[in-house]
Amino acid sequence: MKMKSTIASLMMVLMSLLSMSSCQTKQSALSQLENFSYELRDNSEYYNLADWKKAANQFQKIRNNINKHDYTSAERKQIGQLEGKCAGYFVTGVKNKVTNGLLGIGSEIKGVIEGILNSVAE
Repeated sequence: MKMKSTIASLMMVLMSLLSMSSCQTKQSALSQLENFSYELRDNSEYYNLADWKKAANQFQKIRNNINKHDYTSAERKQIGQLEGKCAGYFVTGVKNKVTNGLLGIGSEIKGVIEGILNSVAE
């Protein structure tokens, strides 16, 4: 009888530990997304193309980790908000890289045209 009680107690402790580690993993995935959004907010303006590719891969890994867990509706709302922020940083970063690239090309073309016109005028 005492052996059954000991086994039952051990099972309860084991279940509690598993439950706690599950919550920590669930919270860890949410924290990763939050930290990633801060990283993008603070540093994405300095990203080059390779950095954006790494960021996209990291975002996908975080999403895969999040999808392994069940979240409450409040947690899902927070996840949605964080993902929205990340998406906004991605869009802004890509837009800025494309705009800066086009402006650089536009300036170069303008310089070529001015150079041609100056050489013809001489």
